[in-house]
Amino acid sequence: MDLTTKLAKMDYLSYIDIIQPLKEGVAEILVDDEAGVLVRIQDATYAAAVFDANQSERFAKALHSAKLPKAVHEGPLLQYLLDQGYKPTLRCVQAVYTAKEPLDVDPNLKIRPVYEADLDLIVTHYTHAEPSYVRDRVRSRTMLGLEIDGELAAFMGRHSEGAMGLLEVLPQYRRRHLGQQLESAYINLMLEQGLVPYCNVEMTNTASLALQRKLGLVFAKQHVYWFN
Repeated sequence: MDLTTKLAKMDYLSYIDIIQPLKEGVAEILVDDEAGVLVRIQDATYAAAVFDANQSERFAKALHSAKLPKAVHEGPLLQYLLDQGYKPTLRCVQAVYTAKEPLDVDPNLKIRPVYEADLDLIVTHYTHAEPSYVRDRVRSRTMLGLEIDGELAAFMGRHSEGAMGLLEVLPQYRRRHLGQQLESAYINLMLEQGLVPYCNVEMTNTASLALQRKLGLVFAKQHVYWFN
């Protein structure tokens, strides 16, 4: 049984962050045994899930030498890292769009790819990551923008590991449901590409959690903890 099938049988929603990049061919399996799973995604992040508490130290040592951000699933490894004094930078709920039907998007809105010309504006307004990372995401050609009167009003894309994110509506355009419209369009784009739309949402981000629920995304039982 291959790893994607094994994880899907265990808990498809909780392990979508490993399953999806494996299916896309952008993840390298470093460990796959009865004790757990460790993958490296696009030479940008790691994802780990450990099932045997006796093997937590082995996986922790493997992650300790890794300089890239690490997504750790709930379980023995997470508890081991917390007991060792490691502090997660993000505590996330995974939300997955499991339906096959596209979402409704207002046809009067102009939604288009993000261009290099948008770079400075996006770097200025998206402050949840380092500017170098944001530039990389813009140049990855995976981002969409929403225009109002010829001006970029909102943008979003995919993170390097494959999760939807980087959603930002510029202040002067908020409270007009543009974020909902843009994410709907992005979900539709991923469906057209044969991908499963999913995202990591900080547990305390009630607005984003409400948006995912409104759009019909389903929340995984397990949480994911990011360590940088």
